[in-house]
Amino acid sequence: MKKYLLKYSLEFLVIVMGISVSFWLNNWSESIKENNIEKDLVNILIRDIENKKNENKNDIGVINRGIERAERVINTWETTKKIDTTDLKRVLRLLGSDTPYFNAISPIYNSLSNTKLWNNLPYELVNEINDLYRMRYQELKLRFEKFREIGTYCKLHFLLPNDLIDLNRDTEVIYEIINTVDKEYVLNVKLLSHSAKGLRSLTKVIIVASESIIENLKNYNKPKP
Repeated sequence: MKKYLLKYSLEFLVIVMGISVSFWLNNWSESIKENNIEKDLVNILIRDIENKKNENKNDIGVINRGIERAERVINTWETTKKIDTTDLKRVLRLLGSDTPYFNAISPIYNSLSNTKLWNNLPYELVNEINDLYRMRYQELKLRFEKFREIGTYCKLHFLLPNDLIDLNRDTEVIYEIINTVDKEYVLNVKLLSHSAKGLRSLTKVIIVASESIIENLKNYNKPKP
């Protein structure tokens, strides 16, 4: 009996150990899968923020050129009381610019914010990401919409009434019209410049915040010791 008991006890122990090892290996395998999935999700989020950041940087370039042209008009007027004609047609296009803002909603953020990833990320990092998408991007959208409203208003109340919509004519013809409404023209350019500077300032803040979040996400994705 002792022999049989010892034999069956050893067999039972082997079976239990086998089940335990199998269970551990299965959990380990599932853990690796979950970690890999999480890393992929973080990389998707990083790419989304990077794409938006690059778009913001391109916008800064466009805004800077617009401000530069507007400031040239303002400076020339304040020093000589004359209308600068260097980029007359481009400035008029800017005055009537009312392009809608497309980069407002991120399906990637909306999808990931409802996954387990949000529970695993550090609390401070989650707050930074939420602030970027829910607050700063939305604020940028509102600021852009204000800029667009100014363009629409200028188009309806200045460009259209003064026959300045058609820019396919010679610059001399357009210049003659501008000379009859020069003060109003400069005031509209000042409004454009002021609005563009506010848009640029916010965009720069968003770029800095984006770069910080991208760095933190990359650090989170590094192998844990």
